[in-house]
Amino acid sequence: MRSLVLALIASVGAASNAAAQLGLVPFDVRMPKAPVPFAADGKVHLVYELRVTNIARQDRGVQRVEALVGNGVVGSWSGDSLKAIALRVGEAAVGVDARVLPGGRQALLYLMVSLPAGSTPSSVAHRFYLTHPDSLSGPARDTLNGPTVPVEAGSPVSIASPLKGGPWLAANGPGNLSGHRRTVIPIQGLGRIAQRFATDWIKLGPDGRLWKGDSTRNENWFGYKEPLLAVAEAVVVAVKDSIPENVPLSPQRTVPITLETVGGNHVILDLGGGRYAFYAHMVPGSITVKVGDRVRPGQVIGLLGNSGNSDAPHLHFHVGDMPSPLGTEGLPFVIDGYEKLGMAQANFLAGWSSTAPAAPRRGELPLQNHVVRFKP
Repeated sequence: MRSLVLALIASVGAASNAAAQLGLVPFDVRMPKAPVPFAADGKVHLVYELRVTNIARQDRGVQRVEALVGNGVVGSWSGDSLKAIALRVGEAAVGVDARVLPGGRQALLYLMVSLPAGSTPSSVAHRFYLTHPDSLSGPARDTLNGPTVPVEAGSPVSIASPLKGGPWLAANGPGNLSGHRRTVIPIQGLGRIAQRFATDWIKLGPDGRLWKGDSTRNENWFGYKEPLLAVAEAVVVAVKDSIPENVPLSPQRTVPITLETVGGNHVILDLGGGRYAFYAHMVPGSITVKVGDRVRPGQVIGLLGNSGNSDAPHLHFHVGDMPSPLGTEGLPFVIDGYEKLGMAQANFLAGWSSTAPAAPRRGELPLQNHVVRFKP
């Protein structure tokens, strides 16, 4: 993983200590993965993280963070919106105000910048407004101008749908508050966000609910055993089978969850160009491909199931830069065509009903809790 040093210590400030007299703010800010612009919901989005370390002994408070393209502010986070995107490393997300950064501690900022359609900046600059931890609502005392982060050139990979028909709910789909987005997995000394753009695809029934009858039976879920489709001309590079399925909505798993079993029965496809598609939680014995096989778009590779670290029948799907379920950096992608049917509420177990006409989408990525229909 390429890590870019974006800013060591830089600012114009006026505090009482010696460092401040030199015009220095003791923050080290780094970006683990440069963003790739992608289209979704009629806009262009940049999704990336900043690792902010306070290398001083004194505690600091971050009052506001801005993202800038040219001279224009394209994103601003303060108060509750800043709390929502900040996480102090090694501490719980609930009950900790990560705007306060003690000396020697690090915070992760999860940024999602949305721009008008057609906007493709080459870089994004940032500005931090800092103060004492006990005066976050008062005036800023220091300003850190920087860092400027590069935006990856090129476009995200365009794929066909991994499913057919619908409606399908993009549960935990791409979004700045999605649980997938916030899950950093350390493997062999590198912390990566494999699921940065992951989606748990769950099928909705005619009544907008996820199952009929007894919810503890996999076969009562509308998506169970739906065919899973290859999204591109690709080569199969990994297959895992024979993991038994779970009881839906049960906190128990049929097998201990390890790096080998977390994805359940799964397939990884090499899409080319350093991009790999991961299909997880398939029905045991349903996988129709083996390592080395070449597949074509729309080819059935297995059936949707409930194996591995799964609460209920669904397809977990994401694209990454390595042929590994979790030892990869998640990459954006777009789907060549689908219909957006609407949005589901956060409590989607209560059911969904359409309130708007279907909207055709081409070359976009469905976002968190979008409800979509793919080609039959």
